[in-house]
Amino acid sequence: MTCIRRFTTGLKAFAVSAAAVALLAAPAAAQTFPDPSDEAKLLELAKQEGKLVWYISAPLEPMKAVATEFEKAYPGVKVEVLRIVGPQQYQRFMQETQAGQHTADLVSISDRPLMESLAEEKHLASWKVPSHDRLPAQARLGTAAYAQYVSDSSIVYNANKVTPEEVALLASDWKAILDPRFKGRFAVTTQKCGTCYLALHMFMDPKLKGTYGPDFVRKLAAQKPVVYSDVLVVLDRVIAGEVDFAYWSFENGAMARWRQGAPIRWVRPEPTPVAALVFQGVSSHAPHPNAARLFQNWITSEAGLAAFQARYGSAPLLAGSEDLRDVRKEPWYKPITKVYEPDYDRWAAQYDKDMGFWINLIRAQ
Repeated sequence: MTCIRRFTTGLKAFAVSAAAVALLAAPAAAQTFPDPSDEAKLLELAKQEGKLVWYISAPLEPMKAVATEFEKAYPGVKVEVLRIVGPQQYQRFMQETQAGQHTADLVSISDRPLMESLAEEKHLASWKVPSHDRLPAQARLGTAAYAQYVSDSSIVYNANKVTPEEVALLASDWKAILDPRFKGRFAVTTQKCGTCYLALHMFMDPKLKGTYGPDFVRKLAAQKPVVYSDVLVVLDRVIAGEVDFAYWSFENGAMARWRQGAPIRWVRPEPTPVAALVFQGVSSHAPHPNAARLFQNWITSEAGLAAFQARYGSAPLLAGSEDLRDVRKEPWYKPITKVYEPDYDRWAAQYDKDMGFWINLIRAQ
């Protein structure tokens, strides 16, 4: 994938030629860095740099809280957090790269194929974190990028707006959304991001055409959902009671708000789409390369992933780690029992087509 295989012509225009990539990467390639396990040396150099800039796709407030945990662990190294979602983050990063105005030290994009492209174009540094072998294969893109958590597709509902009978119905089958009682009561998003596409990817799977397929998606759109352009706005509107539930949202985003006392819960019909979608890598052009590498080590460590559990509500990824999330003790909470795993080749090839199909359907309603 020497170019972005599935994105629009506008995004492809930001891809840098091989020769330009070599020129841009040369200064970073000429640098040497401590061994990834030499934390003392990394910290010494990171303190000299003083800060790092972290581009994220995940919700801003929980990620700021995660960054604060890092700053407590490594005084003298500040983290600036900027949220730019999915393709928009890729586009900005490439614009900055082409202009030679490097801002991001770490990029964390909610789209695996885009991160694979950045790695193949040598915009991500090879950096093997100390926890590499404890992370599952699906959470690693070689040594260029790592996932800190997996994402799922959940139906997030307002507990004051949806009856227990309706909750049970929604939990029983993704197709329960077609029940007439749900018409006009739920929200969806037209945002382009990995989490936003995850369930649609399953619905459009040719192997599941007899169960879902384009006809199911058309019927879903005909249920007159309320449409928002940001997946987090969908969640906010459910919390406010303006819509009864989100079809589909994701557990990690809901968890942080639930912990704050929001009147929401969630169910996950079988099979539940689950994938490592949000990958993070150190920019090959990082202005603060040692601080970035220190942060990458920490965020994939026991301490960093524990911070994700505590601040974002994500399940642990490291082998041998315990799931300490308090939500697991709630009587309404049900763990995922049957997983649907994406086909990433089909994802890369069909993303634009599937999302275009979905957005056009929604806009036509």
